[in-house]
Amino acid sequence: MEFTPEMLAMPSQLPGKPYNDLQIGTFIGFGVTYFVATLFLGFRYLQAAKITKNIELDLVVLTISWVLALVYFITMYQLMAFGWARHTSELMPIDFVNFNKGLLPNTLTYLITPAVTKMAMCAVLYRISPSRAYRIIVIGIALAIFAYTLTLTSITGGPCNPLKTGTTKCLENVALSQAVLNIASDLAVITVPIPTIHKIQTSLKQKCFVGALLCLGSGVVVCSIVRLPQVLALDTSDPTVDITYQEGVLGVWSIIEVNLGIVCGCGMRLKQLIQRYWPRLGMGSWGSSAKRSQGGTHGTSGMRTGEFGNGSRTAGGHVHGTKQDGKYQLHSIQKGNKDETFVNVEGGDEGSTDSILR
Repeated sequence: MEFTPEMLAMPSQLPGKPYNDLQIGTFIGFGVTYFVATLFLGFRYLQAAKITKNIELDLVVLTISWVLALVYFITMYQLMAFGWARHTSELMPIDFVNFNKGLLPNTLTYLITPAVTKMAMCAVLYRISPSRAYRIIVIGIALAIFAYTLTLTSITGGPCNPLKTGTTKCLENVALSQAVLNIASDLAVITVPIPTIHKIQTSLKQKCFVGALLCLGSGVVVCSIVRLPQVLALDTSDPTVDITYQEGVLGVWSIIEVNLGIVCGCGMRLKQLIQRYWPRLGMGSWGSSAKRSQGGTHGTSGMRTGEFGNGSRTAGGHVHGTKQDGKYQLHSIQKGNKDETFVNVEGGDEGSTDSILR
């Protein structure tokens, strides 16, 4: 859109105007979802301080994503002064110019933030199985996310820079490409661990619990899919489209998507915190099988010495087992009741059920 110097000299009518319903909804949407994201991130730091005693890579990356989410909202708030989430009919030519100036940092921040969150999720998924094929797939997904994010940010900051004239259609194509790739990468992050979880030789309750933590990312997919029609509606060639208001609607879903991604990334690693501080979930059996998987046999009256693996007795222990297909079948005998737990010992500690999402 071209403006004459006389048109640009006309002052903006926005300063002093009260926020409209969509802008207020943006504040509420960000406030609620960012509070939940902050709460989950706090839980992750609590687990790191009290249980794992270690600040791991995914937690560092999620913290970066949490900061970027705040920066994204700040850029959106600044755009509200130039018409973000307002009807086009309310804006003056100078507002459109200022709007385009603030659009670049806003767009770049949104392009980067979901990718950073998914990198943290990939760091978690990498730990689930020591299988070389599985880890190659996870690394491949992470590299694909990095590649398309770098490409789209380079295009946005270069040939599609909103400060240049005639780049509106280019920005629309970038937004559409990013929306489609976001959905594809979200689905990849969710589905890649499912075969591994299915193969875990453990109780259905424990398997469902792990699957539920990993599939928290499905909420992000829902947001990405709901957001896609809003991206398709950003057609500047259609004079009936209220572009600045439509940008505001899209921004609300973007905020929810970004913050929910942080919640999902943190939730994937909260197994031990839930086990310790929320025993009513009934996950105590997991903790006991974890102790057995680590070879720790705590002496208990009424339990006898058994055999493990090749038939050798464990001194003072109460567990015996037989090796089957790279796994040890552990038998705990207590008053005639037999409980069997299969623990994958291939690949060391990372292959055991206790190490998953630890």
